[in-house]
Amino acid sequence: MVFAVIVAASVGTGIDSLVRTERRAQREVNRALALTLQRCEPDRIDADTIRVYRSHITMDGVRDTAYLSLAMTGDDRRNHATLRANTGLTLRRLWTLSDQRASGVLAGMAAAWLALSLWMMRRRQSVFTESVRLGSLSYDATRHAFYAHGREVRFTPMQQMLMEQFMTAPDHVLLQQDICECLWPKKPDASATLYTLIRRLKPTLEEMGGLSVECDRGKSYQLKTR
Repeated sequence: MVFAVIVAASVGTGIDSLVRTERRAQREVNRALALTLQRCEPDRIDADTIRVYRSHITMDGVRDTAYLSLAMTGDDRRNHATLRANTGLTLRRLWTLSDQRASGVLAGMAAAWLALSLWMMRRRQSVFTESVRLGSLSYDATRHAFYAHGREVRFTPMQQMLMEQFMTAPDHVLLQQDICECLWPKKPDASATLYTLIRRLKPTLEEMGGLSVECDRGKSYQLKTR
């Protein structure tokens, strides 16, 4: 919301500056036309008229683009030619003539706020993904370390790999096939080895973290609190 407010303020300030510059340019050419009419005939435009007209324009950037035009007004019976002053400014030219410093400052603030917000979101996500807690056991992914009751829990290399899989899996559920393929990729059937690994792991989990590993008909395992 803060970002949207700052962006809206930046856009509004920029548009306001454009409108102000356009009005100032129009007043300038109208003034130049009034001075020109004091010296030239109002119903005829020639090179001398344009030269005199532009000589009275003092606003930078408008002198080269300003021009005069004849507009016909009236009805079918009687028409009148009216001399009109035009700035001839394009949107791009108008942008360069307008003061966009305030809009630029606000745009910079919006960009800085967006960058800070994204950084904070990524940091929060990083903290969430790098530190996982289940019961009394927590896992620090950056250090690949487990902690319980303020102390680091030491596992064997295979237990460490299995516990990292459990802690980072959705709902802490792993398929038996996925575990075996990850821990023993070259072994055709590692279900018995997995059973032995989990059986030896359970006492440590119960003692340090108050956790247990439950088996679902030999298809999947879930790490959960007791």
